[in-house]
Amino acid sequence: MAADGDIERTVEPSSAADAGSATAHDAIIDVRNLQTAFFTEKETIRAVDGISFDIDPGETVGIVGESGSGKSVTARSLMGLIESPGRVLRGSSVRYRDMDTVRTFADEFPKRTVDVADLEATYDAEELFASTAATPQEFGYADPASVPLVDVAAAGYTDELGLTSGNECVFVTDGSADSAAGIQRGFVEISRLSGEPQRKMRGGRIAMVFQDPLTSLNPVYTVGNQIKEALRQHQGIRGKAATQEAAELLEAVGIPDASRRVNEYPHQFSGGMRQRAVIAMALACEPEVLICDEPTTALDVTIQAQILDLLAEIQESRDVAIMFITHDMGVIADVSDRVNVMYAGEVVESADVVPLFEDPKHPYTRGLLESIPGHQSGKKLSTIEGSVPTPNEPATYCRFAPRCPKSFDECHEVHPVPIPVEADGEADHTAACLLYPDDVSTAEAVARHGGRSHGGDGE
Repeated sequence: MAADGDIERTVEPSSAADAGSATAHDAIIDVRNLQTAFFTEKETIRAVDGISFDIDPGETVGIVGESGSGKSVTARSLMGLIESPGRVLRGSSVRYRDMDTVRTFADEFPKRTVDVADLEATYDAEELFASTAATPQEFGYADPASVPLVDVAAAGYTDELGLTSGNECVFVTDGSADSAAGIQRGFVEISRLSGEPQRKMRGGRIAMVFQDPLTSLNPVYTVGNQIKEALRQHQGIRGKAATQEAAELLEAVGIPDASRRVNEYPHQFSGGMRQRAVIAMALACEPEVLICDEPTTALDVTIQAQILDLLAEIQESRDVAIMFITHDMGVIADVSDRVNVMYAGEVVESADVVPLFEDPKHPYTRGLLESIPGHQSGKKLSTIEGSVPTPNEPATYCRFAPRCPKSFDECHEVHPVPIPVEADGEADHTAACLLYPDDVSTAEAVARHGGRSHGGDGE
């Protein structure tokens, strides 16, 4: 059992060890072992249970799955919008790697900045693990001496390291924290943000478009006032300049007569126009990452297509990275470069969009595709029997097994972890299923998963 009621989880070595603390990385968002749980009087709900993925600049990563899979909680975890009784647990790490942001944050928040070289010169990993609840396996390593100390600090164990504030969030490498101009690499740890650093990150660097624009907009303020608030908070633009900028943003997202409509209220906008206004608000501070949480669900098909085209135009013109969440496989096929399929708080399959649709591996992914109307012409529409379970127990077995047409005895005893679908294949197509790797015997595949199965206790 981990300290403070946290749930211990093991991350895959491929995700934890690939890019060590001082290694250059292409991704702008690097999610490692993200765990978000809700602690109630009756049970602990593991809404997001140890997922890992990344997002590169300018690409669209799709998150797909049934309702209750943990998609929206993943988005809110990245935005720092998890409210009590929920929280992002220690052992989680969400790294923002834009170097301009790292330099800015290191300069503005020196007391919350850690120089990795100094960290590694001061502390010893083996001594740390001997005196804390943290385990090397939590970070994807067997040997304590192999764990980069920055991984331990970023995952929330700053108190055990003896760091002063206990909530460090900026890690710099190849340069001193005292000289931000010399920083070459590093990251901002999103899961450790609070206060002013969090306000600068949320909206300023990462913005979010919510599912229902009517509830995203305040009905008693004009649309223009709500856009101007973002401009004032993050860019310091006020008065007539802010009004003009708000109108230009509305015009940029395709709202006609923007100079007049900037003074109208949300109820005066149609559903599609409200969603465009929400997108304009998200773009007000020119973020590098845009999280879209089912932005087209409440819209009709024609307006949905217009919003998707608008997002594609914005991405091309501004080079924005997009995380697109939906339960619609057709939309995912249209907008995504890579896809993560979620089920009961876990990523069960991850691949580029074309391989995923042409050759899906996980039985759950196949079930989702077969349930698309018109996917199999002339055949009765397939369904996945049952419903997504509430992840309120440790993942000691395959959570999809009760619904899986290909399950066997070991599926109820061994927890599958994301693994390449071919034994010697690359990690660009993984499936958390005991059927894989598919070029080895079932017994060997089960053994590979069992040797790296996740464990954990509740509160």
